[in-house]
Amino acid sequence: MKAKFIKAVEGGDLVSVRLFISYELMLDPRGKSFSEMKNFAETKFSNLYDIDDAKSYSSVKTEWNEDFLFSIKNDLDRNFSKEKLAIYEEVAKYVLKDKAEQLNKEEASRSSSVNAGRVQKNNKKKLYIGITVGGAAVAVTGLCLSRIALASLGFAGVVIGGILLYNDAKK
Repeated sequence: MKAKFIKAVEGGDLVSVRLFISYELMLDPRGKSFSEMKNFAETKFSNLYDIDDAKSYSSVKTEWNEDFLFSIKNDLDRNFSKEKLAIYEEVAKYVLKDKAEQLNKEEASRSSSVNAGRVQKNNKKKLYIGITVGGAAVAVTGLCLSRIALASLGFAGVVIGGILLYNDAKK
């Protein structure tokens, strides 16, 4: 939840809290953050909801569009009832389903790029370990065969691999 919303709830600003809740579905029609905000406000306000004015709305989904959604939103601003909020939530999720799908795709993309970064970091670490271990094997082989050039090359691999591992660990 956003800090401004929490501050409005804690400050007892009923009008702002109601606006925050209703606008949240426009921002994120998936409804998770909306539900969290609504539940939080319900625990803090005994007078969060008005008595419903019993205005009826079309239940034919083919008639639901953005104009209809905004009409309900305007009515909700004047009469913030549980019933009207439930209708508004249902219509918003239906009318703004493309936006919800886009938000899901963006979230999945961000998540996969974070995972790709982790995989890339693990692959680098494996490479650096391979250089270090390989260098050690070459150094030992060079010492066993009394080949100073081979041993020197192996020690260089150990040093380079160690430096790469150290720098990677500092990031």
